[in-house]
Amino acid sequence: MAAPHGKPNLARGIPPLRIHNFVGTALGAGMWFFLMYRAKKDGAVLLGWKHPWDH
Repeated sequence: MAAPHGKPNLARGIPPLRIHNFVGTALGAGMWFFLMYRAKKDGAVLLGWKHPWDH
């Protein structure tokens, strides 16, 4: 009853250009650098370990 019926019909899209890959990677890296910078700067306040007016 449940036998394989050949190759699946997969939809293939247009591959992205190199510039789009580069820009996407750069934006993602920039986001993470900024996020870690802010976490280093005031992560203790965000986690409740320190009051906002103490630093």
